[in-house]
Amino acid sequence: MLPAISLAESVVEVISIYNRPASEIQPLLLPLLENTDQIVANGDSLIVKTSPGRLQTITNLIRKLDNPLNNLLITVIQSRDTTAAQLNAGIGFDINVPLNHPADPRGRVQGYYKQFQGHNNNQNTQTIRTLEGVPAYIKVGNIVPITSNQIYRDGYGYPYENRSTQLVEATTGFEVTPRLVGQQVFLDVSPWSDRLNAQRQIQTQEVNTSIKATLGEWVDLGGVNESTQSSGNTPFGYNRQSGQNQLHILVKVDVVN
Repeated sequence: MLPAISLAESVVEVISIYNRPASEIQPLLLPLLENTDQIVANGDSLIVKTSPGRLQTITNLIRKLDNPLNNLLITVIQSRDTTAAQLNAGIGFDINVPLNHPADPRGRVQGYYKQFQGHNNNQNTQTIRTLEGVPAYIKVGNIVPITSNQIYRDGYGYPYENRSTQLVEATTGFEVTPRLVGQQVFLDVSPWSDRLNAQRQIQTQEVNTSIKATLGEWVDLGGVNESTQSSGNTPFGYNRQSGQNQLHILVKVDVVN
C-alpha cells in the first residue's frame, strides 16, 4: 500500500502596506516561500498565497519591514577650497538651512540654494529634503545667450559673416536617490556645475557615482584639478603665467523630523 500524502490547503490573503512601496517589500519575502507559494505586489498591498502556518510568519515580517520612511536632508557643496575633512572637523562655514518644513508625505521635495563667489573662490551650496528611496532633483541657474560668428565666401570669393545666437542653460544642481540601512546611507548621486567664462563659453564639471556614507558626515565625491601654464615674449620682456583650477564636490545626509 502507498503511504497517504496530506497536502496543506493554501490560503490567499491581501495584506495592506501603509508606509513603504509594496514592490520594495515583496523581494525581501521571497526566501520564505515554498515552491507553491506566491507573493504579488499590488500598489499599496501584497497578495500572499501560502499555507496557513507560513501566513502568520510572513505577516509578522511584513509588519516589521513596513516601517515609516525617514525624512532626509541632503546637502551638496561644490567648492574650490573646502574639503570634507575640514567640514567634519568643524572648519569652514555655517550653512543656513531652513529645517522647519517637513518633507511632503506624498514624496515631493523642498530645496534650498546658496552661492558664494569671490576673486579666488566659487562655492555653491544646495540642499534638498526628500523621503528615503524617493529620487530628488534640484537645479538653479540662468539661460545665457551665446552668439557665434562664422565667415563664408560667396561664389565670387567675397567673404560674408553669418551671426547666430543660441540660448544655453548655465546651471548648478544635482540628482540623488538615497536609501538607508541603519546608520549608513547609499546614494546614487549626479551633481554638476556650469560656469560662463570670460570668453562666453560654458565650462561644465559633472560627477555620476554611487557611494555609501555615514549619516551626518561629509563625503568627498571627487573633484577636478587642472593646471595651466603659458609663456611668451611681450614688448616689455618675457611673460610667464600659471593657474590652478580645482573643485571639490561634497555631500552630507541627515535625518530630520
